[in-house]
Amino acid sequence: MRDLLLRGGVVRTLDPALGTVSAVLVSDGRVAALGDDALAAASTDARIVELDGRTVLPGLNDAHLHLAFHAAAGPEFCVDLSTAADLDAVARALAGAPEGEWIVGRGWRETTVAEFADGRAMPSRTWLDGVTGSRPAVLHHASSHQVWCNSAALARAGITAATRDPVAGSLVRDAAGEPTGVLVESAQELVAGLVPPPSREERLDAIVRAMARLNGLGMTSLTDPIVPPGLWQDYRDLHAADRLRMRVTALLHWNWPSPTTSAADLAGFLDSTDFSVGDDLLRIGGIKLFADGVPTHCTAWMHTQYADGGHGSLVTAGEDDSARLAELHELVAVAHRRRVRAQVHVTGDRAADAVVDAIEAAQAADPWPDARHALIHGTFLSPDVLGRLARGGIGVITSSLMRTYSGPSMVRILGAARWSSAFPARALLDHGVMVADSSDAPVTVPDWRRGVATFTGSPGPNEFSAVSSPLTREEAVRLWTTGPAWLERSSGTLSLGAVGDLAVLDHDPFTASGLDLLRTRSELTVLGGRVL
Repeated sequence: MRDLLLRGGVVRTLDPALGTVSAVLVSDGRVAALGDDALAAASTDARIVELDGRTVLPGLNDAHLHLAFHAAAGPEFCVDLSTAADLDAVARALAGAPEGEWIVGRGWRETTVAEFADGRAMPSRTWLDGVTGSRPAVLHHASSHQVWCNSAALARAGITAATRDPVAGSLVRDAAGEPTGVLVESAQELVAGLVPPPSREERLDAIVRAMARLNGLGMTSLTDPIVPPGLWQDYRDLHAADRLRMRVTALLHWNWPSPTTSAADLAGFLDSTDFSVGDDLLRIGGIKLFADGVPTHCTAWMHTQYADGGHGSLVTAGEDDSARLAELHELVAVAHRRRVRAQVHVTGDRAADAVVDAIEAAQAADPWPDARHALIHGTFLSPDVLGRLARGGIGVITSSLMRTYSGPSMVRILGAARWSSAFPARALLDHGVMVADSSDAPVTVPDWRRGVATFTGSPGPNEFSAVSSPLTREEAVRLWTTGPAWLERSSGTLSLGAVGDLAVLDHDPFTASGLDLLRTRSELTVLGGRVL
């Protein structure tokens, strides 16, 4: 591979000791020299890129992006319902569904479909039957925590009024006890698991296309937080065929779409898994666990009651809160004792307290000083837990883009005052917590630029995206570079010896206006010295 020299620009290394330089040399896939040293060290046959004042950043990194799910939500497989403003728009979108046995859709929300938002209607199988007929249909909510099905799909699954709710899931029922067609949390799999998957070739090609789109934004790394064994093999096959266009860190999970894994089953899974396989392009970064659900479905475990009087609950196994809490502690301990890093989905403040309790208990029983366990989302956090996160070396992966996409639903359920405290990136950084940001695609559209704009207080597309305590631009960019790298035990900088992952941007995200920030694109994206 030829040396790659980029010169004459603003190279933001994000290394505090190096700061900003004007040139960078990548040799043998790694940063070999910077500034004037780079100009002197470049080989005579080096590929030279004249930056002409453009800005270079380390490659951007999404700390929580479901790559395969995002790829499967493409138009060749799925109807996009994210922009459907009313039921007529839903019907028109479904009329254009790809051919096949099933109709699959994704992206609807109660607050964006007018009839649902104002209470004139609720998602029901009977309305959906009138649009889809006898062809089975399953429409995934934007949150990925519930589905809306028609009667044909329920019949395929054998779901009737007599069907019992599964563990950590529920069938929404009408006043007569009949299923409405809405299946929440683990109940989704009763129908979604029946949909024939794309062929292996279609699946792999879609993943490669998704990576290419992300490359266009300057992204070179991501963590896929739900990787069952089959998907892990897909990624290994792509790697063997030299088709990976991003560094992929996989969090293994064996039970999706059920959020519930027993501690006994987890121990068996971990003991039969070789966590040493992989390299710096594809590796296992740990496991994904679930503590609770999501606030929009009142399944996040909260200290304050929802309007219906409930608090949500943990989704771990157990008949009551006490048993579920004990199971959560054992799940964390099982991973911790085996030196497997756990990232735990947690959205409610009560659930966050419980997860931190479990991590602290595991550390006290068996110290692992550099475990780097993490909370995923950390949507609502008790003030008292912030210092404990810092002292315990527990990271938090925020979801800034949800402020735009989920804001209306969250305010509807929790109120504007409560929503204003969601994803407290400023408070986390001020307490010394390691923070990474993420898109959680396909729950949102993956776009680090929107994440940076959100957390820095740039004008957003709606009033729900605003934050009261903004970050600086550098702080926000670090949440997409050095923050994820800390969780992966990599650098996220352009320091000497670091991997040669970088993006040449047409605007400097540290100084660009709000509108220019959102328009920023990568004119050259490089992975390990390879121009993508």
